[in-house]
Order: sequence, then C-alpha cells, then structure tokens
Amino acid sequence: MSRLGAGRRYAEAAFELATRDGTVDAWQRDLAVAAGLAADDRVARDVDSPAVAIARRSQAVEELLGGSISRQALNLALLLTRRGRFGILPSVSAEYDAMVRKSRGIVAATVTTPAPLSAKELAAVQTRVEQLAGAHAELGAQTDPSLVGGLTVQIGDRLIDASVRGRMERLHGRLVQGMS
Repeated sequence: MSRLGAGRRYAEAAFELATRDGTVDAWQRDLAVAAGLAADDRVARDVDSPAVAIARRSQAVEELLGGSISRQALNLALLLTRRGRFGILPSVSAEYDAMVRKSRGIVAATVTTPAPLSAKELAAVQTRVEQLAGAHAELGAQTDPSLVGGLTVQIGDRLIDASVRGRMERLHGRLVQGMS
C-alpha cells in the first residue's frame, strides 16, 4: 500500500466522520497539528519503530498530542501508531485539506514569480486564476529567480508557464527540432 494511497484512505474516513458530525474544520486543524508532529523525521521514525514497544509509542503520542487535538483525531493518530504508519499523517492531512477544498468548491493554486508580487498584482493573478478554474482559488505565492521574468501558475495538476525561462526552453526546443 503506497503512502499516498494510504493517506487518502485515512483522510476519506476522517472526512466522512467529520461531515457526519459537523466537525470538518476541527478535524482539519487537528490533522494539521498531528501532521506537524509527524513531519519531524526523528519523531516519526521513533513512533514507527518496531524496536519500541507499541505501548510506549502510543503513550508518547498521547503525551505529545493528547492536550492539543480532539479525542477522535488522537484515536486516528494512535491507530496509525499501532500500525507503524504514524509517518503518513502529513499525507493524511494534505489529502483531507484537498477534500475540504473540493467540497467547498475551492481550487488550490500556486503562482511562482522571479520576485515577490505586490498585493495588487497578487489580487489580479487570483482573479485570473479563478476565471480559468471556474471556482474560488486559494492562491499561494512563491518566488524562483531562475524564471527570469513572467510567472508560472500551478492549478491542481495543470501548469501554465508564462515565464521567460519557459519561453526560452520552448524556443530552444523548436530550434533543435528544426535542425534535425
């Protein structure tokens, strides 16, 4: 079972419970907290280690998370601990977030530019992304100086490359094709 597939299955189960109980936002917060702990390689390695007794691993998870997340989310973390899968919590959280966005008609998008965008520029990009996606967009921004100019926008698995670097690469490809 792949880590991504397993993360999706646990996220689907959590989402189903949360939807039924009306606790979607609370689960989202709790999974983010648990995923933050599991993202620490040292913690995940120790909690998933078969060399440590399950009772000790479970106790450690309860001590680390018990006061900061709901009992249901803690039960999921403990289940993953018993199965030696605590390290997939970041995947579970990411998949759960995607399900929440989808249920609310929101798409995740990332704009990458060579320099930070102003608030006005970011708002203009968000408007255009929402037009392209046909839905409200949660827009993240990052910088990559190697783009030289322009921007790239990632909407789900779709990449729109309007960067100078991208244009140069496409031009290079056409020139090479023309020579062969």
